[in-house]
Amino acid sequence: MKSDAGGITGVLPAFAGLRVDVAAPAGVDVAGVPGGGPVVGWVLIVDEEAPGGARVDPVFLAAGRAWTPDQYRAAYGQQLTARVASGG
Repeated sequence: MKSDAGGITGVLPAFAGLRVDVAAPAGVDVAGVPGGGPVVGWVLIVDEEAPGGARVDPVFLAAGRAWTPDQYRAAYGQQLTARVASGG
């Protein structure tokens, strides 16, 4: 699968038990920002700044849709961090 939007070049399914936790720096208003959710897949994203020119990011569910961390930050704030943890 290739997408010009966001440089996504491939998608793989995830296994159960992983989730994305979203955090914000102290003092950042998170009212209206949905929490993270279960990881449902992994995407290969073209990233010229990453070693090898690409990185693998999770696709997770939050607010009724699937997100990559880049999409989530674009919608809710660049200061947010999304980290994969066990316990999905």
